[in-house]
Amino acid sequence: MVAPPFDGAGFPPPPPAAPARPSGLPPVHPLMVPPRPPLPSASASATRADDAESGAPLLDADLVALGLTGMSVVDASGPRPPAPLWHRISTWVAVYGVVLALIAFWPVPVDSGSGGFLRWVTAHFPVLTYSRIEFGSNILLFVPFGVGLALLLPKLRYLVLPAALLVSLAIESGQAIFLAQRTPSLYDILANVSGAALGLIVLVVVEVVRRRLTDPAGD
Repeated sequence: MVAPPFDGAGFPPPPPAAPARPSGLPPVHPLMVPPRPPLPSASASATRADDAESGAPLLDADLVALGLTGMSVVDASGPRPPAPLWHRISTWVAVYGVVLALIAFWPVPVDSGSGGFLRWVTAHFPVLTYSRIEFGSNILLFVPFGVGLALLLPKLRYLVLPAALLVSLAIESGQAIFLAQRTPSLYDILANVSGAALGLIVLVVVEVVRRRLTDPAGD
């Protein structure tokens, strides 16, 4: 005979009792349900609304709602912010180019006002003649050329010396054609190219030393 699905009062009968657990088995712990996380506060909801109106991503608002405001999140796939102007190599190369152009195409020699100092130097240091001082000055003038161009074009460093030669030829040609008080010289071209080569060598040496100091295990 099949038991009726409902008792006389209209309620279903109670479920049958569970069978007794065999002895010797480990005890069964009740299932613990984690508490529900708190809902976002009113300030977090306002932040999400403001971000939605401004079109900004809602990631920061979600972090506020979850209590993770101290965590920094970086989107590696997103565009990086541009570096400050004075942190760019191109800016310093442009500044150097302007200074070089002013020195090279100044109507009169840039050392015309330092005759007294140069005479004092040559009198006390006979080895430092005016020609040697001028040659050394031209070398130092083009050291930043070699460093800056090598940093600006790291994969085209073989073009540093040809570029220094072309720039030197342009400077000396411009002085010969347009500036009557400037004296072009082949020694200036040699000094300029030597300065660019010196700057390139110094940069390569510094990079090798830094690489060895930062990665000693790579030797």
